[in-house]
Amino acid sequence: MDATLERILELMKEKRMTAYAMEDILGVPHGSFSNWKRGKGKSFYEHIDRIADQLGVTIEFLIRGDENTQYALTRQETVLVEGFRKLSDEAKDVVMKNVRLLTCG
Repeated sequence: MDATLERILELMKEKRMTAYAMEDILGVPHGSFSNWKRGKGKSFYEHIDRIADQLGVTIEFLIRGDENTQYALTRQETVLVEGFRKLSDEAKDVVMKNVRLLTCG
């Protein structure tokens, strides 16, 4: 089996995410993961950015398996950081208050 696919499946297992659920998220036919495991195509690479975002890891980690890149910023996180940096100090304070509310209950 492809090493990238093995990492994807292991992370899905850790997060208790089923292949069925990931297939729904990716918009691919059910049974796609079974086909990929059997070596029938590697179209999961077309969705690697969305898979990485869903699993909370980087594309580099999925492809290379380099532990040093596993928790670097994902594409979504990079967009958030870039947007945050453009805000005024007052707007940053508002964002931070909302983040605290969302993450701390």
